[in-house]
Amino acid sequence: MKFEQFFLFENASDAMMVFDLKQKKITEANKAMLALTGLDSSELSSFDFKKLGLQISQFENAGLYEELTLKTKQGKTKYVSLSVQSFEKENQKISFCIFRDIEEKRKMERELIEKHNQLRGAFLDLEKKNIELKATQEALVQSGKLAALGELAAGIAHELNQPLTVIKGFAQEAMAQFEDKTLVLTALKEIDHASTKMHKIISHLRNFARKSTEDHRIVDLNTVVEDAFSLLEKQLEIRGVKVVKELSAKPLHVYCDPLLLEQVFVNLATNARDAIEQKKEKNGKIFIQTKAIDEKMIEITFEDNGCGIPEELKDKVFNPFFTTKEVGKGTGLGLSISYGILSRLNASVVVESKVGNGTKFILKIPVDYRKH
Repeated sequence: MKFEQFFLFENASDAMMVFDLKQKKITEANKAMLALTGLDSSELSSFDFKKLGLQISQFENAGLYEELTLKTKQGKTKYVSLSVQSFEKENQKISFCIFRDIEEKRKMERELIEKHNQLRGAFLDLEKKNIELKATQEALVQSGKLAALGELAAGIAHELNQPLTVIKGFAQEAMAQFEDKTLVLTALKEIDHASTKMHKIISHLRNFARKSTEDHRIVDLNTVVEDAFSLLEKQLEIRGVKVVKELSAKPLHVYCDPLLLEQVFVNLATNARDAIEQKKEKNGKIFIQTKAIDEKMIEITFEDNGCGIPEELKDKVFNPFFTTKEVGKGTGLGLSISYGILSRLNASVVVESKVGNGTKFILKIPVDYRKH
């Protein structure tokens, strides 16, 4: 072996040895091989290689052995890979063997498997938390609906009482004037109209309050706004609050759950009502505007002339259970739930307000949040 070859062989980081296939013994080994096996250079020619846990067949067949068990002279087990190249020269058949300690690799693989198991466990925990969070969000949305219904109850009772009075009055008049067929027909028409109105109010109220899975579909945003105010306009009228709607002349189609979005509008309108009452504004006004920004985005503005929000509190209005209302007049959930519903639609909301000058909520909702 030339000096340069010997130097490279002797000082290589991988364990190397030369095995004589005829004599079936190790003839040469570098420093790394001696360190790997625990052998001394003087033992090479006489040491039984089988004590290393190796087989002659592994040296006879050229190739790569990915994972072998090697026993050191001291009896310690090591895991190695083995690369074998066989040569024949001058009636001599030898194998050039390169051993590589893969204990570190195996350790890394074990750590990787352990990390994988930990990651899988964390993922399953996260899935469980997501399921629990979704259930909590659904419960919050439902509780928000019930809270809104509680606030609407007085106005709805008045609104139902009015057609009931009409029904009762015209029924009594019809009975008293049964001979006058024209009056009877008029009375029956009024009864039918009032009954239809009551049915519509009750039916919409039932749909709004029901607990159900989300039902996303293409709807006209203007219709959702109108449905929300069908529950509110009478009680706002009783309180002297004027509602001004500037709705887009063209339908504004958006992909959403209309009942969830309606809940957002109900919450914003009741907050506006309470802000007007808190200011004791005699000429209370709620302004609603809908318009298309472009083909992908719709803008809705809710504005009131109520008491306004202090600058230092504007960032807190969407926090759960935060409220500036008197005890018993609010749960602090309405805007928080609304923000959650809007977030699921990839919508944004900006609050502009000044104490004493009212508040404006500007909502921007994608036409289809799945593509946004």
